[in-house]
Amino acid sequence: MAESVVLHQFEISPFCDKVRRILQVKDIPYQIREVPVSRSPFDTPRVNRIGKLPCLEHAGRRIADSSHIASYLEEHFPEPPLRPADPAARALCHVLEDWADESLYFYEMTLRFTYPRNAARFVPQLVAHDPPWFQTLARYAVPFLLGRVTRAQGIGRKPREMVRQELALHLDALVGLLGEREWLVGDALTLADISVFSQMACIRAADEGGALVAERPAVASWLDRVDQATGDRSRQ
Repeated sequence: MAESVVLHQFEISPFCDKVRRILQVKDIPYQIREVPVSRSPFDTPRVNRIGKLPCLEHAGRRIADSSHIASYLEEHFPEPPLRPADPAARALCHVLEDWADESLYFYEMTLRFTYPRNAARFVPQLVAHDPPWFQTLARYAVPFLLGRVTRAQGIGRKPREMVRQELALHLDALVGLLGEREWLVGDALTLADISVFSQMACIRAADEGGALVAERPAVASWLDRVDQATGDRSRQ
C-alpha cells in the first residue's frame, strides 16, 4: 500500500469500532488519531467538513461516516469482499447495516450513557483521553446531553421496561436471521455482521443488554464469532 491510512476516532464509538474491524479484516495497516471529547467541537470540523467521526484519511482524501468509509474501503481495498455479489444478499446487507446504524445505535446510547449504573462505567471510558477537569464535568454532562438526544429521537421518552421489550424483539430478530447459519447474510462474514456486531457488542456490555443476550445463546455465539473474525490480530 503506497499511502498510509489514518483513522480519526473516538475509541469507544461503535461506528469507529466498525471501521477498525473492516480495516483489520482487510489487513490494512492504519494509524489512529484519537480526538478527545473536550476537543471535538474544535478539532472535528477541521478533520472533515461535515464534522463527524470516524473519519478516514487516505491518499489525500478524508472520508467521514462509517458507511461511506466502508464503501470507500470496498472500492479501494476489495479483498476480502464484505458486500455480497448476489443482488438480493447485497440488498439485505445494506438494510442490516442501516438498521444497526440508525436504530440499534440509539439503544446502545440509551443503555450505556443515560442509565446511571451503566453511565458510571462508560462515561469514564468515553473521556479517558480528556483532562481531569473535563472527566469530572462529563460524569454529569454526558448523561444529561445524551439523554436530550435520546428523548428527541424517542427511545429516551419510553419507560425502561418498554425499551427492554423492544430490544428483546431486536435480539429475537437476530436469532431468526441466523437460524442455523454462522453469519447474517450468506455463508461468509459481511459488512452486515460487522455493523450489527459493533452496536450489539455495546448493548451486550450494558447490564440490561447483557442479560438479554445471555438468554439467547445463538446471538451470544454469533457475537463471539464475529469478534474473533474481526478483532485486532495483534491482541489475539
